[in-house]
Amino acid sequence: MDLSPLFIRLMNSGDLPLGRHLVHEAGWNQTDSDWLRAMKLAPQGCFVAEKDGKGVATTTSCCFENAGWIAMVLVDKKSRGSGIAQRLVEHAVTYLENRGVRSIRLDATAMGQGLYQKLGFKPEYEVIRYAGTPKQNVNQTLSAKRVAPDTPVINELASIDRYVTGSARKEFISGLMESENAPFYYQTDSQGRVTGYAGFRRGSNAVQLGPVVALTRDTGQILLDAIVADFTGQPCYIDIPASNIPATKWAIENGFTEQRRFVRMYRGEKTPDHQELIWASSGPEKG
Repeated sequence: MDLSPLFIRLMNSGDLPLGRHLVHEAGWNQTDSDWLRAMKLAPQGCFVAEKDGKGVATTTSCCFENAGWIAMVLVDKKSRGSGIAQRLVEHAVTYLENRGVRSIRLDATAMGQGLYQKLGFKPEYEVIRYAGTPKQNVNQTLSAKRVAPDTPVINELASIDRYVTGSARKEFISGLMESENAPFYYQTDSQGRVTGYAGFRRGSNAVQLGPVVALTRDTGQILLDAIVADFTGQPCYIDIPASNIPATKWAIENGFTEQRRFVRMYRGEKTPDHQELIWASSGPEKG
């Protein structure tokens, strides 16, 4: 049994090789850009666990005003089973609670769910990951509008996102748009009011479609058709709340198949989101 002391410190850009190793070892989809976005969004909320001066585990956390999020709990295979993950999550929980959040959320894998329950997290609902390679579809409705750089519409997108997810994620959405340097889409009604938006990020194994939020079924369909059309022939993932039947139906009809499931969990107050309006999560990193 390894009895050497564990030291938890803040993550920095020099930890990218560690992050790369842990992601590859776990078969996850994150890239250096994901780690850098996490550190930029919450420089005091991303942590590395060290043993004997060597990084062996990570976690990230951030605050969306009153709601916190924990992600990227990864432990090197050689160091698993010694309580490192628990120590890191407890450290992140303390950080978030000291920031005054009332709700802490995360997307748990089957491997991690037991640990999170032990630490007071409760299950909310399932999120299904679908995987597929989009094919060109001449019938796709491409009426969605592209989000232009530095456009004021980002405020409307953030407002819609906040209503749907129950979290203030403007900074996260803006950072995602800037780092991907590629268009997001949005849709408006007949009065010009925004009814939803769609984004993505490029991963190490596949393009992660999402976040996608939509106030109407037609909007959700149009936005998914628009965003997926940009990635014809490329492997893609899309994470959809199991209760959003129209979105899961869209995924199946477009050749996606279920790959895995996550359980969205919370500690503290329950965040008042509208899962039926979440057509795609941004991924396990930020919900």
